[in-house]
Amino acid sequence: MAREPRSAAILYSVADYDPNQRMMGRQVASEALLKAIAQHDPSPEIGVYTARGEDVKTFQQVQERMGAPRGRGYRWLRPGDLGALQRAGSLYRPDPVLQDEAWARQSGNTRAYSLCGVTHTLSSTGAQRAMAQYLVAPYEEWDAVICTSRAVRGAIDHLVGEFGTYLAERLGAPQRPRPLLQLPVIPLGVHADEFDTTTAAMKRARVRWRQKLGIAESDTVALFVGRLSYHAKANPYPMYWALEEAARRTGKKIHLVQVGWFANAHIERAFKDPARQLCPSIRCHFLDGREAAVRADIWAVGDFFTSLVDNIQETFGLSPVEAMAAGLPVVATDWDGYRETARDGVDGMLVRTLLSPPGLGEPLATRHNTGVDSYDNYLSVAALNVAVDIKQAADAYTALVSDPAKRAAMGEAGRTRARDTFEWKRIYGQYRELWGELAERREQGVQRSVRKQGSSANPLNPDPFRLFQHYPSGSFGARSKVRLVAGFDAAAWKTLLEVPLLVARSPVQATTEDALTLRALLPADGATVEVGALLQQVPAPRRDVFGRALTWLLKAGLIEIEDRVPPRV
Repeated sequence: MAREPRSAAILYSVADYDPNQRMMGRQVASEALLKAIAQHDPSPEIGVYTARGEDVKTFQQVQERMGAPRGRGYRWLRPGDLGALQRAGSLYRPDPVLQDEAWARQSGNTRAYSLCGVTHTLSSTGAQRAMAQYLVAPYEEWDAVICTSRAVRGAIDHLVGEFGTYLAERLGAPQRPRPLLQLPVIPLGVHADEFDTTTAAMKRARVRWRQKLGIAESDTVALFVGRLSYHAKANPYPMYWALEEAARRTGKKIHLVQVGWFANAHIERAFKDPARQLCPSIRCHFLDGREAAVRADIWAVGDFFTSLVDNIQETFGLSPVEAMAAGLPVVATDWDGYRETARDGVDGMLVRTLLSPPGLGEPLATRHNTGVDSYDNYLSVAALNVAVDIKQAADAYTALVSDPAKRAAMGEAGRTRARDTFEWKRIYGQYRELWGELAERREQGVQRSVRKQGSSANPLNPDPFRLFQHYPSGSFGARSKVRLVAGFDAAAWKTLLEVPLLVARSPVQATTEDALTLRALLPADGATVEVGALLQQVPAPRRDVFGRALTWLLKAGLIEIEDRVPPRV
């Protein structure tokens, strides 16, 4: 029987999904996922997991702008509402950092719902420490982190494997632990129609951009689209050198259009000054990719796309897939996920890369982990240890510059591949199939993380009253007796409990109304009532709140508690 696809609740904050706020690959990919949900999710209602109600409204507005069906509902799921997440079935988070969600779920039932994340960069210490948690946080087999490429899956397997070996040796375990959660490989996608350069509008855009930039139709344009960062994305040095060599070999006029953004003036100078030195025959144009008018149709200006990425921060590489959707042949490095998108000799050409041998990078990691080097410095030094084959890049550029028919054939092959393999309708279908598989695993799998009675849901962030139980003189228990302090009527209670020194705005803290409820349950004549009996008279879901309220009322001097429990040392 075919597995039933499912949908998931979406953990949402504007900053994670809006490239207009932060133009990074992660935000671009996440925004595209939202469009896939809008256009290809059949659910009548989407759960939005966020602390802020206004984010739900923003999510709905974004979905409607992206073409979501009229009448679809958007349900607000508040953090900590485990019941709502159980009804949703799965929670999707747009990164691989799921351990906090796993520990939060542990406070209820780990079988209640699935957690699903997706990889982006794996080079940061935050991402790497999150991967180490795959072995120790309370993940189950019905959880998953989507790997966007086989290269990413290999990196995760390596890190988790090394950490597992360390844990086994450290603890004397007979075998190393392995992650329970699933690590499926599902690539990022594109909405191919957005990049279709065969439309009349895109053909006009080609003419307009070429006229604006002073590019003759007989000239050849190499196009790069992505963040303009030599230390954290792609060093342009081999691209400049190889394009200059292609111009020398072919005698053709070549333009290089780089579309992106510079983080600062230093990086901008580092791109522009060497261009004049390394490729004087190439006319270089720099356009701000943060401008919507540029992003809308700049793909039409190019004759081929190139991205000689040499950075460990890269994991998948969305821009080559966008280029293929635009019908552009791709010259890219044979590097991580790039090699899983464009096919060498079919959709474009892949250029060899070389990395310094394993073992030589230990000082880089140590300097970064100890705070001596910043993350940017770490990436920069690592990138200088990646060499791109400039001669092979020049050969690829020369072949495409000199042969328009080859460009056309490769571009058309890429267009077909983008639609058949990377179209978001197909990719989002794989997401929903995964969520359906996780639902089956929840029903049939063995639950490994079961919270023991009296233990903390998260031993790394435990109940403070359990962790610090030996600090006070004592506590109270179900058999402790509580009585009203005479001389305070309900109005006095209300006045005292609203003194700012006694107010904490939190949903886990009792309200003045809760306190007055307890007051009404206590004998007016000052007789005592056992705490357990008293709490049996309040609604079961809020007994913990009322239990904490007793200490609060004792702090305010409004009740007395007898038979206190001595501290546990």
